[in-house]
Amino acid sequence: MSVKQNININNSTKNNQIEKSANQGVDIVWNNVTYEVNLKNTKRQVLRGVSGISKKGQINVIMGSSGAGKTTLLNLLCCRAENTSKVSIKGEIRANGKEYNSNDFSNFAAYVTQEDCLMEAMTVREIIQFSADLKTRGSQEEKKNLVDQILKMMRLEKCQNSLIGGLMIKGITKGEKKRTSIAIELVSNPDVIFLDEPTSGLDSFTAYNVIDVLQKYAREQNKNIICTIHQPSSEIFMKFDNLLLLVEGQFIYQGPCSKVIEYFAQIGFQCPFQSNPADYLMSIVHAESQKNRDNYSLYFETYQQNLAPIIQDQIQIQKQQLSLLDNQKASFFKQLGILIERQYKNLSRNPMLFQARLIQSALIGIFIGIIYLPLPSSYDHRDDQRLVNDLNGAMFFLIQNSHMNSLLPIVLCIPLERNIFLKEQNQKLYHVLPYFLSKLIVEIIMVFLAPLILGSISYFMIGLNPNFGKFCFYQLVSFLQSFAGNAQGMFIGALFSNAQTAITVAPLVVLPFYLFGGLFKNISDFPEWNSWFQYLTSYRYSFEALVHNNYEGSPFTIDVSEQLNFTLGKWNSVLYLFCLGVGFQIIAYFTLKMSVKKLQ
Repeated sequence: MSVKQNININNSTKNNQIEKSANQGVDIVWNNVTYEVNLKNTKRQVLRGVSGISKKGQINVIMGSSGAGKTTLLNLLCCRAENTSKVSIKGEIRANGKEYNSNDFSNFAAYVTQEDCLMEAMTVREIIQFSADLKTRGSQEEKKNLVDQILKMMRLEKCQNSLIGGLMIKGITKGEKKRTSIAIELVSNPDVIFLDEPTSGLDSFTAYNVIDVLQKYAREQNKNIICTIHQPSSEIFMKFDNLLLLVEGQFIYQGPCSKVIEYFAQIGFQCPFQSNPADYLMSIVHAESQKNRDNYSLYFETYQQNLAPIIQDQIQIQKQQLSLLDNQKASFFKQLGILIERQYKNLSRNPMLFQARLIQSALIGIFIGIIYLPLPSSYDHRDDQRLVNDLNGAMFFLIQNSHMNSLLPIVLCIPLERNIFLKEQNQKLYHVLPYFLSKLIVEIIMVFLAPLILGSISYFMIGLNPNFGKFCFYQLVSFLQSFAGNAQGMFIGALFSNAQTAITVAPLVVLPFYLFGGLFKNISDFPEWNSWFQYLTSYRYSFEALVHNNYEGSPFTIDVSEQLNFTLGKWNSVLYLFCLGVGFQIIAYFTLKMSVKKLQ
């Protein structure tokens, strides 16, 4: 386990003095916090000068009807919102009396998103171990023991070796996924855990188990747990220690859940016998009812007179030390190694990413080979322009298939993994570069295998130059074309957050590169204003390389290279193709890096 530290911040210096001490827990307070959105012709206050406190050793719940501001408040406490030209944020947010920002947040707190962002092809244990390997120090045995403890605490021992699962892979239940998401955050032993709608989408029994685990963890480990929830069952509601009830961006109750019914009864709102307290509270604060809205002034006035002074007194009494987690990010090469291992497991265990792509390459190879099978018997007509045209079309189709077979899967993969990537970036698990390189290195397997299978089946069936050296050169070109396709796929995938949008836009992006490849129009015939584009397309270099390779030294009487105005030569074309692929990979990396943002 990592060593806990307390920090003593002196505002007059840039260096913070750090002193080790035992974990005392962390209280979160916020004072006079306002969140205002600047609309076109008006301003809307989502939070109206709210103040509050969330104490250690408790599970604190923020409730309110839709639009009350509960998610906005949670995002502010998690440093997931900031001042912009359209948003104005005011007020103080402190942890044990010290203001904190997004850089400090991960040193004492963790955030669990409403959506469970987990790798489908990984097991429960592997995902938690992945987090432990990147977040904690110590030997592998110590990290394994830590994972064992967390699995037991989160009641995940029975499913620890089961895959998470998804659309194509059978996996664990929703409740187990939620507890796995929480378990990942417990690896670093944070003092404060924020959860956005932890019971959303779960049945009542599963939801109760999740909250029961959180309650025991908060009390036994002296942790501060803060979550939003919409309308819990009565059994779940009574599991919460402290309730913060919002209406139109203002608190109308803040205190023990066990006393909220008594509080509202004193001002004339009696909860019916044997009713769910949470349901009743939502029924009297729902904004769509005009009768409820007429009562808002009473709620606000009563809160200001009775509860606000108590909260203010509690806010003023705060400790002056903030314990920090002794987190040290793994080295670059350790991050790279761990990420490569995860990417390989994800690739090899996902039938759509691995087996289907190889089978597709084999089937396309057989199909095109059968279509062109008569060509070898016509190979004696060395001066036949029709044969040259057919062979050129076949070669262009092969490089086009190598390109698209590498591009389309990665175009889909990046947006589908986007939330996982963003969540792990928000957690500061690793840098962008090792993530990018891990995907590239593992994808090289497919970048190599798919063209190899396609070419091995179709090359000789089509009747291309049968010299073995020519065949090897063809495979080199196909590999580099596939590499360029992978780079363009990474770029398009990083550019769009939605997989459907990315896969729709991809053909439109590729089309100009395809048309400037030299098959459909002679490269010397392009008008001057757009002829430069041919130098940016991998199709031009791969096609020229294959034309030189197939016809040079052959019995053909037609000078195909001269006919197509290909003057670079096959090795120069290979060099340019490689440089273009590397260039696209660099562009893809910076696009991915710029796509990093705070995950809400």
